[in-house]
Amino acid sequence: MTKFEKTRVLGQRAEQIARGAPTEVDVGNMSDPLDIAIKELKEKKIPLKIKRIYPNGEIKEIPVSDLIID
Repeated sequence: MTKFEKTRVLGQRAEQIARGAPTEVDVGNMSDPLDIAIKELKEKKIPLKIKRIYPNGEIKEIPVSDLIID
């Protein structure tokens, strides 16, 4: 996962959580949507896909849980 994809995924997921989307991890007493999104990413439980367009025109949708996270 590139740093740009990571930033985009965290931002999108934090916005979803802030708007009331159910979380995929136990949040305990956490209330910050970005912290919850980061925890979901670390546990590979973010329900999003990355869309990659390659130079040959091929398009792939890859679940975030399948990507290597730095």
